Amino acid sequence: MQGSKAVDAEGVGLPSERAGYSSLPPVPRIWLLLGERYGDNAQVLALGKTLSQDFGWPSEIKQIFYDANCDVSFRERGASLVGVDKNRTKPLTPPWPDIVIAIGKSSASVVRWIKEQTCDHAISVQLGRPRTAYHHFDLLVTTPQFSMPPGDNVIRLSMPITLHDEKKLAAEAELWQQHFAHLPKPWTAVLVGGDTAQLSFDQDDAQNLVDQMSDYQRQVGGSLLVTTSPRTPADVADILQGKMPNPHFFFRWAKDVPNPYYGFLALADNFIVTNDSVTMIAEAADRAKPTYIYTLPRRELGSTTWLNTVGRWLRLRRERRKNIGSRRDMIDRLFDSMTHNGVLRPRNNVDWFEATLYGQGIARPLGRETFRSWTTERVTEIERRIVTDRIRVLWERRVLSSSAVAS
Repeated sequence: MQGSKAVDAEGVGLPSERAGYSSLPPVPRIWLLLGERYGDNAQVLALGKTLSQDFGWPSEIKQIFYDANCDVSFRERGASLVGVDKNRTKPLTPPWPDIVIAIGKSSASVVRWIKEQTCDHAISVQLGRPRTAYHHFDLLVTTPQFSMPPGDNVIRLSMPITLHDEKKLAAEAELWQQHFAHLPKPWTAVLVGGDTAQLSFDQDDAQNLVDQMSDYQRQVGGSLLVTTSPRTPADVADILQGKMPNPHFFFRWAKDVPNPYYGFLALADNFIVTNDSVTMIAEAADRAKPTYIYTLPRRELGSTTWLNTVGRWLRLRRERRKNIGSRRDMIDRLFDSMTHNGVLRPRNNVDWFEATLYGQGIARPLGRETFRSWTTERVTEIERRIVTDRIRVLWERRVLSSSAVAS
């Protein structure tokens, strides 16, 4: 296993002194590390585009491919390229970046490795939840479902970072509007995902979703614009397609077939989204239209290690105390410390994510009454700029620090 020793993308040792860091340039060189997940890549690209629009900072995309058969655990990869598929990934070579932005557990070791090549000069921005200690990163950007404790280098957002291409949305709207222009308004887009490791989506759930959409349509009126996704089980799609209340437009996802997803985002007056995809929820909420969440049932937990059992007990206790506003005690601090240091990895908790959206008036639970009014703020835009402003501050501090050393 490769440890923290500096190695290049081909595994060859690199000099410990890096050229080009005696003085920092006024405009940083930014690398955006992309993986193999659409939703993750969209967040990284959204940050890069906002940094370019607001500050004039260009960025360079580095597509990373990962080896799904790598048996080294994420917390043991250190600062290395362990887990990277080097046959498909182009070598990472100088000039090294001043800022590197990435997302997810797979990229954490790569970001640390890149930072090591720059003698710790590069600013590391990690989105999501790394399976390693927090102190390895200059900025961690997370969302509620990860249950990450607070820290000086942690920003917790309500939703994943989102930025739509308005020109693309307008083009998709023009393309798809003709397909359902005859349907009465309001148009409610129904974005259907699939089951996950934590959530179940079977035929009973599909029928329940149909029933709730029927109740919704009787109250709101108009038409349902429905699309499934690559993860939607075939039997679930069968039920939805066969029992969908009229009037409606139904699209069943298929590979290499034009998809109305972005047309729906552009044209819909309201949204219903299954809670298995926080990215779909965020993309719907970004339109600042009424958004309803259909909650899928949780799966039963399987066998687990003693450490995970203890970690789960600590996490649930921590969350219960947060809910009632209790101050942190010694056990809470123990949980936070073990998570900060990468010992514990809290399980995804979509309940926390949904509760945050409901509490802020960003979304409402489908089929349940709520007295919270809809927010009038474009929360996704506000939060995206909170992150880019923080990155700018980190860069300015780095420039000032470098100038002080040079003088």
